[in-house]
Amino acid sequence: MKRIGVLTGGGDCPGLNPAIRAIVRRGHQLGYEILGIKDGWKGLIESRPFGEVFSCSTTEILKDEDVSGILNKGGTILGSSRTNPLKIENGLEIVGDNYDKLNLFCLIVIGGEDTLSVAVKLKEKGINIIGIPKTIDNDVGGTDYCIGFNTAVSKAVSALDDLHSTAEAHHRVIVLEVMGRTCGWIATFAGYAGGADFILIPEKSVSVDKVAESIKRRHRQGKNFSLIVISEGATLEGKEIAEEEYDPFGHKKLGGVGQVLENLLKEKTGLEVRSISLGHLLRGGSPVPSDRILASRFGIKAIELVKEGKFGRMVALRGRKIISVPLEKASNTKGVSLDIYKEAAIFFS
Repeated sequence: MKRIGVLTGGGDCPGLNPAIRAIVRRGHQLGYEILGIKDGWKGLIESRPFGEVFSCSTTEILKDEDVSGILNKGGTILGSSRTNPLKIENGLEIVGDNYDKLNLFCLIVIGGEDTLSVAVKLKEKGINIIGIPKTIDNDVGGTDYCIGFNTAVSKAVSALDDLHSTAEAHHRVIVLEVMGRTCGWIATFAGYAGGADFILIPEKSVSVDKVAESIKRRHRQGKNFSLIVISEGATLEGKEIAEEEYDPFGHKKLGGVGQVLENLLKEKTGLEVRSISLGHLLRGGSPVPSDRILASRFGIKAIELVKEGKFGRMVALRGRKIISVPLEKASNTKGVSLDIYKEAAIFFS
């Protein structure tokens, strides 16, 4: 029986468990043994042999009962980490050696741009590997949507619906900051669906003066409250708001742009302004139905690519079809379509 490894790396998101479930169920139907690797690349880095059989606490054989009842469960039963083998001495060699010692026929990697960039390097070393795109940021190239994005948008829209009533009651401007790193997918879709009065994203440079003027115009029209959505990677007056600390993949830690915008709008409008950041709330909780289905379809397709011997590929959504693209496509960061942003902007006052 050929053994397939599966891991989830990077930031967690709703929909990872449905993908794992589909890999296990379809894998067993096609005669494969599925080995779950815990905590992403960390699990393959830290694996050590015990006796003649290579196994340890960082891996486990997944049975059907292990994935029963996890379809609606958030997070990942395998755990995750931001471990980057490329930043560890001989990291790729260690991963490759452990791949062999675990007697893997193929490795399925569920991750975002960073996690899949490591998969590309392993592909170049001749390892059989398949990628599945997941990230609430929806910025992985080669696919229309990633696992987790729809759930994050749904949560942000729900927050906007709730903030609408309190903003209206107190005649306030409320700024909602959402994740997305350097891409404005969540902000644009959530703002569009949630009726935001202005949306700020990294892909579209907008002056704070323009936002302030839009808010003041609303007030002149008798609309005495406003909702603003801003993506964490949006720039204000040409400046990115970020900590000096970097993650293992070289990204600055973003966050706090909503608070900065709050202070600027207070100064420029003279109105009462409040800001709130949803932060990791967007990553948590149960996946919405569309993410459960997308993740399941991705998992099924990944196993079928293994069966067909089509390695070095990433499953992807194109229109309504699940296809596969070269794994390298994942590295082409995909910003939000400005056509969609322009549609949303029609409703800015």
